Amino acid sequence: MRAMVCHEFGPPDVLQVAELPTPQVGAGEVLVEVHAIGVNFTDVLCVAGRSQLKRKFPFTPGVEAAGVVLEVGEGVTKLRPGQRVLATRPDGCYAEEVVFLENEVCAIPDSMDMVSAATFYIVAFTAEYALCQRAKLKAGETLLVLAAGGGVGLASIDIGKAVGAKVVAAASSQDKLDLALARGADAAVLYPREVEGLDAQKALLTEFLRHATTDRSLAPTVGEISTVHDSAGYQVIIDGVGGGYAEPAMRALAWQGRYLSVGFAAGVPKISLGPVLFKDADIMGIQPVDEHVRMPGLAAEKMKKLFGWFDQGYLRPQVTATYPMEDAAKVLGDFADRKISGRVVLTTSRYTG
Repeated sequence: MRAMVCHEFGPPDVLQVAELPTPQVGAGEVLVEVHAIGVNFTDVLCVAGRSQLKRKFPFTPGVEAAGVVLEVGEGVTKLRPGQRVLATRPDGCYAEEVVFLENEVCAIPDSMDMVSAATFYIVAFTAEYALCQRAKLKAGETLLVLAAGGGVGLASIDIGKAVGAKVVAAASSQDKLDLALARGADAAVLYPREVEGLDAQKALLTEFLRHATTDRSLAPTVGEISTVHDSAGYQVIIDGVGGGYAEPAMRALAWQGRYLSVGFAAGVPKISLGPVLFKDADIMGIQPVDEHVRMPGLAAEKMKKLFGWFDQGYLRPQVTATYPMEDAAKVLGDFADRKISGRVVLTTSRYTG
C-alpha cells in the first residue's frame, strides 16, 4: 500500500511517496482502508518538526481519515468489517491502510459521505468543546471568530448560529470572509496579513469593536473602567491565528468575556494581562487530553450530538478542494502560506466518490 513518508524534518516537500506493507492488526485494534484524509495545520507542524509530539523517523503524518473497516483485532466489539467510519490518531493517516485503536474509530451515518467524514470530527469536536463546554456560549451573546475561513473557524460559525449567538467573522482575505458570510456570519472583519506595531493593533481593535455588542447592562458596577469601552465587546472570542492579532482581540472582550486560544497560525502571541484583569475576563487554552473527550469511539453522546447537527444541516464541513494523496506536499505548502480557505481533502486510490 502507498503512504506519504517523512525521513527528515523540513518544508512540506520532504514528504515522499513510499510503498509499505499492510500493517498488522493487534488486540483492540482496527485496520481501516482509507478513502479520504483531512488536512490540518498540525500536519504542517508535524513535518516541520514544530509539533509538541516527538516522533521517530521515518513517520507518516496525518491525524484524521475516513474509510471502510477491513479487519478487527481480538477484543474489538463495537466495529465490524465493512463499516464506513471516521477515525483519528496522533499521526499516520496519510496512507491507504491504517491501524487505529478501536476507540479512535467511529461508524458514520449513511447520510455522511467519505470526504465530509474525513474533515468532520476534529474541527467539529474542537469548536463544540471550546464554545459549548468551555466557554458555555449562550443565545444572544456575541461571538468573534478569528481565522474564520479555516476549518475550526467555519465550524465555530455553524455552532454559534446553532445556539443563537450573533457571530462576527474575521479573516485575512475576502474569499475567506465570503465563505464565512455564506455560512451565516452576521458581520465580517477583513484584517491585514500582518499586524505589527501599536498603531496597527489599535486600528484592528477599533474595527473589532465596530461590530461588537454595546450593552450598558453588561457594565461593571464598581464605576467607570476605561478598558471596558462603554461595555462594547464580545462575550466569547475564539482565536486560531494568534500572533499580533491576539492582543487587539483580547482587548475587544466584553465584561466577563471568555477568550479561547485554539492555535497559533501567525505565531505564539505575547499579550498584556491588564485588559483581562480589568474586564474580569477568562483566558482558556483549548487542549483536550482526556480520552473520553477526544476519542470519538468513547464519546457516544458527543458523536450523537455532532452527527445530529450534521443531519440537520447546522454543521457541515466546507470542503473547497480535493487532491490525490500524492499531492500532499503541495497542499501542506499552501497551508503553511495561509492560502487555504475551508477544508482540503486528500483522496487515496481506494476512493470511489
